[in-house]
Amino acid sequence: MPLFAALPVRFILLTLSCGWERKMEREFAFCSQSSHFATHFTMILTVIWLCSLAFASANFGKKYPVPTPAGGRTDVHGWLILPIDQPLPSDNTTAEAIDAWYSHHVPEFWTDSPHNFQIIIRGSLVPTSSIEGELYPIDIPHPPADELVTYEYSFTPPSPFSLNNLLNGDIKKMNGMYYNGSFDTPYERIPQSLATLVVKELTTAVYLDEHETQSYPNLRYLSYPRSTVPAASGHFYFAHEIHAQPDFDHIVHGTVTDCVSPAAIPNEVLVNVVSRPGASWEIVGTENVLENKLVAGQVKL
Repeated sequence: MPLFAALPVRFILLTLSCGWERKMEREFAFCSQSSHFATHFTMILTVIWLCSLAFASANFGKKYPVPTPAGGRTDVHGWLILPIDQPLPSDNTTAEAIDAWYSHHVPEFWTDSPHNFQIIIRGSLVPTSSIEGELYPIDIPHPPADELVTYEYSFTPPSPFSLNNLLNGDIKKMNGMYYNGSFDTPYERIPQSLATLVVKELTTAVYLDEHETQSYPNLRYLSYPRSTVPAASGHFYFAHEIHAQPDFDHIVHGTVTDCVSPAAIPNEVLVNVVSRPGASWEIVGTENVLENKLVAGQVKL
């Protein structure tokens, strides 16, 4: 465990200018003991959040508590695209790769489920469709040209796809289709074009044990920086940390500012702690239940 894994921090999450605010809507899964699948709700991905929290280290090990035999957990596996800041034209006319975080869709607790891991990877989505010899660009709003993603975009390799092979590090790239929408959006997902997802890092991979009975007492989120430059502030994606039933799958976008520590921690250490992908944030005093999920415009002390 890192030296400052339990570093206490205060931070502020603020929305951007509300005059141009754009919405990204996603249906999220609420996992219950009576049903291993989803009770859905819609969330707008912008928050205002002020709280005290404790920082806990993320588990970056690739040792899993269950076997992951080659070819196992075979099914249709989709990935929600969370774009990272990159200097691309705002009109999306260039056939450049899209650097992003990719969240596995959708986590389940069921022991025999091929989806019983919470996974977030870092990768680049490379266009492969061409028109008259020219690559067709991936038309996805991306920051900082677009501060918020307007709709939900996803990528799906063809079935059968083995999640175990990805977990074991045997898959370095996936060929498939990227879509406007997903299996959960209120509108039918729309195929856009072919692409290849090049896996750079398996950042978060946590087994979801349906027999786990100890829920986290406080609300917890994992953070993934939108910037490629380490900083103790800026834009982040926050994924709810799934642990024990009942629980829920939920991702929000927000900004961190005025991040300070009550301890005499050097600023460069604080920067490394806050900007570390997959860092776990515990919101002290907020019960870890669906009703307390982060919502648009929320201010929480």
